[in-house]
Amino acid sequence: MGYRISLDRGVLRAELFGRETVEETKTFFRAIVSASRETRSPCILILVRSSKPIFQLERHGLIEYFRELAVTSSRRIALLGDSRDLRLSHDYVELIARQHGLNVRSFLDETAAYQWFKDPRRWEERRRQQERRSQQVLRPPQERRAGQQGRTAQRGNTTASGPPAS
Repeated sequence: MGYRISLDRGVLRAELFGRETVEETKTFFRAIVSASRETRSPCILILVRSSKPIFQLERHGLIEYFRELAVTSSRRIALLGDSRDLRLSHDYVELIARQHGLNVRSFLDETAAYQWFKDPRRWEERRRQQERRSQQVLRPPQERRAGQQGRTAQRGNTTASGPPAS
């Protein structure tokens, strides 16, 4: 395992490589917490590469590190992973962190994360729109067919009840 922590354009950038165990993850998070106290940056970007995903955030006590990092409500923490499994893990971390009232988001690329850091309100509105779209449920095919048949029957009745021909 290896990691690198630096300050990039006002963002605390923490990169983790080749993590295998929960203990290695805790070591990494302790280093981020220490660096965040020194820099006091309002934005933290955590990039995880070539590492095993972790899904048991609360069980391993990792949520406590996120609480320490999110000391103020204005602090934003962005997560990026280089594999499908890491992205799924980060989506789960985001869900758990949000349930704890923490401002943590998972992203597919750095550009989106930096945009969120610059203008979180605009990004939040875009995300809400996407969530609303994904929550819209199409009616089952049978209901749609029944609705179409009802409209067809209504059109037929309108024609049939038109003025009589002279």
